[in-house]
Amino acid sequence: MTPEMTMKCQPYTPPRKTRNRWHEHAAIRAVALALMTLSAADATEREVAVDVRTVEPRVVSGRLLSFSLHDGATVQTGAEKQIVKIPCADIIRMATRATMSQNTAADEAGLRDRTTQGGDQWAITFTWGDVLWGRVIGARGESLVLETADLGEIPVPIDAMGRITSARAASGVHRESLHWLNRGRNMGDDRVLLTNGDVLRGFISAMDSDGIAIDTGTGPTTAPFRFVVAARLAHALPPATPRPYLLLTLRDSGKLTATALDWSEAGVEARLRGGATVQVDADRIVAVDVIGGRWEWLSDHRPVSFEQAPMLGPGWEYVTCGSVSGGPIQVAGVAYERGIGVHSRSNLVFELNGEYREFVTLFGVDDDSGPLADVTVLILVDGQRRFEKAHVRRGGLFGPVRLDVARAGRIELIVDYGDNGDMQDRFDWVEPGLIR
Repeated sequence: MTPEMTMKCQPYTPPRKTRNRWHEHAAIRAVALALMTLSAADATEREVAVDVRTVEPRVVSGRLLSFSLHDGATVQTGAEKQIVKIPCADIIRMATRATMSQNTAADEAGLRDRTTQGGDQWAITFTWGDVLWGRVIGARGESLVLETADLGEIPVPIDAMGRITSARAASGVHRESLHWLNRGRNMGDDRVLLTNGDVLRGFISAMDSDGIAIDTGTGPTTAPFRFVVAARLAHALPPATPRPYLLLTLRDSGKLTATALDWSEAGVEARLRGGATVQVDADRIVAVDVIGGRWEWLSDHRPVSFEQAPMLGPGWEYVTCGSVSGGPIQVAGVAYERGIGVHSRSNLVFELNGEYREFVTLFGVDDDSGPLADVTVLILVDGQRRFEKAHVRRGGLFGPVRLDVARAGRIELIVDYGDNGDMQDRFDWVEPGLIR
């Protein structure tokens, strides 16, 4: 520890101050208004090649002519320049040919330490789930100013932040502390994790280029950013975003929610959660996901029950959008954003309530498993066995499995022991979804 790094945890007394977090709409509008600094003049006319994945299933590839939440996508395909119109409700994801950077592709806790232009990279997670990557360059009022590659300088109000994480969290030294910091529930205080393992608890009153100011109940303390691994702010849950809406994946700077979007050859105009309209160069967008159409990700649903029966040792929890080993889902050398990681023997049960007509999934043993992994995969619909495959081993991606679930009440996803009991049986349900 360096001589200047002398902060220690203080006995915690709840601070008298309270911060009106989500209901401070002016703070949210400040984010959106700042994004408007990227003007329409920055969006240049160009052709955009896209691959549109639909519920049919099919992928429509070609030149994007237009796209909006109301009218869907119009794509010019093939040498014959056929025009294909796809309703927005039928779209799962529209991907461009832009290259996604490591900032966007990887989870912030899994990145190696990165610096750019002499400053640390940070990930800010908003209260409603959006994530922005950038470099902390200062403060403006009650906002932290983040310099992003895709959207320029953005002031982010403290009242809009759920979490701020440094890229140094990737070192692995802080994994256990980060797990506690990120998974803690019903927090009544703000928390700052330091590089020496200490955790400051209290009320975060300000952030600027120097660090995070936190009142621990015995007086204010400033934690310099060079000593901060991550911070989490206590919030009431924000209201849900009205559906349907869009999730924009940016090339370098994270993901943003859009409640409206108009994409033409001249560029992209989006209305962000918060109400403001912004202009974005189409080359800065990697993908657009439609949330609330006919497709629903099973990973967005909470199971009504989960059972895990290890042969020896402690049990395993299921992991949403990750493997049970703590890393990203990766099967047969390919990484996937969406899915559910489990360990044999496991049984996930989801209520369908007769609301869906089809269930779709890929599956496989995670690449992080060993050569002894061997499982039997079963899918039950209303108690009836509708799919079974034995001796699923590492190295292969299986499916897609498509099952008619019209009028079905529930579905059970079972991963049973194969050869070798439960040895190394780390398994992934890959991109499972429900179609209305």
